[in-house]
Amino acid sequence: MKSYLRALSFLTIVPLPHVQFGPGGGELSTSAACFPLAGATLGLTLAGSAWLLGLVFNPAPVAVIALILGFFLTRGLHFDGLADTADGLIGTTGREKALKAMDDSAIGVMGAASIFFVYLLKYTFLAGFETSFLMPVVLLFMPLAGRWAIVYAGAWFAPARNRGLGDLFLRELRWPILVKASIGALVLVGAFAWWQPHLAISVLAGCVIALACAHALAFYASLRLGGLTGDILGASSELGEMFFLAGFYFTLQVAVPGGPAAKAVIGFEQLL
Repeated sequence: MKSYLRALSFLTIVPLPHVQFGPGGGELSTSAACFPLAGATLGLTLAGSAWLLGLVFNPAPVAVIALILGFFLTRGLHFDGLADTADGLIGTTGREKALKAMDDSAIGVMGAASIFFVYLLKYTFLAGFETSFLMPVVLLFMPLAGRWAIVYAGAWFAPARNRGLGDLFLRELRWPILVKASIGALVLVGAFAWWQPHLAISVLAGCVIALACAHALAFYASLRLGGLTGDILGASSELGEMFFLAGFYFTLQVAVPGGPAAKAVIGFEQLL
């Protein structure tokens, strides 16, 4: 329970004044086992809000409001990491220049562009779901996939340097923590699959693609920087959310009988 509350306190603006973190980053790393659960808690808030707003508004404004709400409920914690990562890994060459750009509090051109494109894609995917059920479902699991991606990337790769909260967090993040986080995430996905089996493939595929994206980013960052930073983990969350939406959307179109993909196949067969 303490790990869950620490994860919720760190990842969101939920006021938990009695939750404390000791020095060294060990307690924060231990709480990473509950990051997917904390993400699902955030997702439950977003899903409920989207369902209520959907009673009044069309999907497009509901998608925008959900993204704004998610930003403020997390203090834009990973938003900043995405921008800094893009400035460092795309906007520079060389390890030291990249790390210096990532430490700079000002957002560069690459950082601004990455935020714009990632959130434009998030909005586009979300606006394509109806608000009575599908949008709340993806908003429930999108933050879970993003926070799971943080733990996954962090457990695979070492920190790039020896300073800062992100580096302390990475040094204490071990495989058993990833296993616990994965079990928690899979239990939630499994419970949903039991309730809505026709959407199980889409949810699971979205999560797998989110983790694969996080691994690819972390691998590239490790090659460039010699390891990961807190900004890389933040970017893993944001990109993990985006690729979860992409994976969910794509598999939904393919797997649903009578969906766009099925209609395209039928039309092609008729032409033949």
